[in-house]
Amino acid sequence: MSDARPLVSPPAIVVGGGIAGLGAARLLARHYPDVLVLERDVRDEVHHVEDAFRSWERGGVPQFRHSHAFLARVRLTLLAHMPEVLDRLRLAGVREIALADSVPPGMTLPPRPDDEDVVLLACRRATFEWALRESVRARPGVELREGVHVAGFTTTRGPGERPWISGVRLDDGTELAASIVVDALGRRSPTPAWLAAIGVTAPRERTFETGIFYYTRFYRVHRRDLAPQGTTGLIAGDFGWVKIAVFPGDHDTFSVTVGPPVEDKSLKRLAEPDQFERFISAFPQIAPWRAAGVSEPIHGAETPVLVMGQLRNRLRHFVDDGGPVAPGLFVIGDAAYHTNPIYGRGCPTALAQAALLDEAIARHRADPIAAARHLHHSSERELRPYWDAAVASDRRMRGNGPLDLTNPRAMLAAIATQAFGWFIDHGILPATRADPVVFRGLLRVFHMLDAPERLMADPTIVLRALPVLARVLGGAPPPRAFEIVRREEALARLAG
Repeated sequence: MSDARPLVSPPAIVVGGGIAGLGAARLLARHYPDVLVLERDVRDEVHHVEDAFRSWERGGVPQFRHSHAFLARVRLTLLAHMPEVLDRLRLAGVREIALADSVPPGMTLPPRPDDEDVVLLACRRATFEWALRESVRARPGVELREGVHVAGFTTTRGPGERPWISGVRLDDGTELAASIVVDALGRRSPTPAWLAAIGVTAPRERTFETGIFYYTRFYRVHRRDLAPQGTTGLIAGDFGWVKIAVFPGDHDTFSVTVGPPVEDKSLKRLAEPDQFERFISAFPQIAPWRAAGVSEPIHGAETPVLVMGQLRNRLRHFVDDGGPVAPGLFVIGDAAYHTNPIYGRGCPTALAQAALLDEAIARHRADPIAAARHLHHSSERELRPYWDAAVASDRRMRGNGPLDLTNPRAMLAAIATQAFGWFIDHGILPATRADPVVFRGLLRVFHMLDAPERLMADPTIVLRALPVLARVLGGAPPPRAFEIVRREEALARLAG
């Protein structure tokens, strides 16, 4: 009688246990008997979201305690692929803010059946990550190891000239074999350096600076009856010289984020809590949230103002005309498509790519090269337009720059982009404050349900925005959601 045992395939390894990595692990468990998640940070075992927000230190996720708004694309991905995560979030106190709850004052929005898709999940990043992590930990076949530092890839030779990724090497020299390796390490991912170390050409990369710093402080509402009414959704204003927003959260929490240009040295003082509080008191739509008795900083007077900088839109392609640069490797989330956090597209992109990876493996389980191509092409089709739109928006904010007169084709493309941006800024955006059809159209794009080009491709939206454009050019725009605050006024308040 033979004692030979059947060969066991190595696990699918996910490097990074944030939202992208946990989402990928949850879905890869459909295809691999064993999935191993390797995470550098150690998260305490907690049973309540407040403990997660208070105690989890996520050095690998600098945006962990900054403002988050989980767009409708997140909720739809959960409903389709991980409904139990949404159930956990609901039990944890997440707020689901419908489209009708975000309508500007005085606007009537006739209901439409697909409005039920446009729902914002209002909660803190810690709450969302906690619910997703608990779901993954309960999944048979998925192992989560924390406090593990990955130092690079191991390789083998497969068909063709490019090295195949066969596993990972830890910083203590341990090598772990893998069926596939998924990089979910975020915008600081060292994968390009790891690839260079094994002789792989660096992935094609494009970057564009956002030009913004972010300052965030968290609060908890004490008197709901005193808090501003009729403002259940995001409250955001762009004054040109600064951006400011209130983000609703779970368990009566909210955060205020201020985004000044990096070159505005006068506003670097916002890192000090007292200065931050004086500054936001200059904005009539923000000040009521911090009125006496309404709210308090979430951890008392010592609650810090969190700062996030060095932000850029970055796109990396790990598949070229010859196929994946390193077969067996799949890169998702911010490690592949990273945009300015102000647009809220990081988490939707991460979970959308986890779902696209699930689809790629389902169709090409035995062919990592075909699976990588599938992930690349589907991501470019579904997610790239939002990256391009973020770059175009940030470029307008920073100034479009000079035209390249030596390249007629590039010059025409730049002119078209500028014209598109001008119409968005002077026609469509103001029209969202006056026209329900334009409002719905923009919100569906904002929530990553419709592609950005829909705003110019839909003749109904364009035609309904034209009268508003005429009002703007004539000096009589629709009322703004935010009262204008001049920089000089805010700086005077900042100075005390």
